[in-house]
Amino acid sequence: MKITALEIRKKSFEKNFRGYDKDEVDVFLKELSEEWEKLVVENEELQKKLEQSNKEANKLKEVEASLFRTLKTAEDTGASIIEEANDAADHIVREAQQNAQAMLNDAQTQSQSLIESAEQKGKQIMAELKADVSDLVSGYETLVYQRELILKNLKKLAEDIEDNITVSNNDIKKVNIKAHLEMVETLNKSNSFTIANISSLEEEKMEIHTIEESELEKHDSEEVEMLDEEITADGNDQEEVIEKEVPTQASMEEKVSINQDPELQKPEEEKNKEKKGNSFFDDID
Repeated sequence: MKITALEIRKKSFEKNFRGYDKDEVDVFLKELSEEWEKLVVENEELQKKLEQSNKEANKLKEVEASLFRTLKTAEDTGASIIEEANDAADHIVREAQQNAQAMLNDAQTQSQSLIESAEQKGKQIMAELKADVSDLVSGYETLVYQRELILKNLKKLAEDIEDNITVSNNDIKKVNIKAHLEMVETLNKSNSFTIANISSLEEEKMEIHTIEESELEKHDSEEVEMLDEEITADGNDQEEVIEKEVPTQASMEEKVSINQDPELQKPEEEKNKEKKGNSFFDDID
């Protein structure tokens, strides 16, 4: 039952014997109505405040819900971003691993190829070096053989020349003795020993000695030519090697001259002395 302040003021009571004092009741009712009005006003104000508070609470709830939704969206977005970042990181790591493995395989392949190429090149170089060394050894052996052959031929030539010189010297000595004997016999028979005869005898002796020397030189030159032909025939297949090792004609003649008889190497003055020593006067003495 709802009671207003106006109803409280206008409330009337039935009169009864020995009832309340009317004035006191009126005063009380008036005070009660006034207090009731105050309560009603306060109630209205509180009601308004409550409504305002409810509105504000609703707004706060809406804000809270919006914040919650925003937070939820942020969380979802963050989780999605984190998941995408993790996926991207995993993809990058996988690609990096694949690329690293491919690069490692390429490096191993290239290194193996380089090693094989280096080994093949080394084997080729070693084979070439062995072939070169073999050629050098063969060439050296050929040179040694040619050198020994040349020395052998030179030695043989020297021996032949020495023998020929010995034979020639013996022949010369025999010729000189015969010539001297003939001249002595001629002088003995003629019994004419003059300066003119001596001069003619000396001239004859010089002519005989010149003829003997020319024959000896001709014989020596023939021996040298025979040796040259023999060396040329032996070294025909290896001409270049022989050209490097075989001495020149001048050096050969020097070597030959060294091995000749010492009497052939004497100066012209000593030969003249020998000629004078083998003169007619020496034989007479």
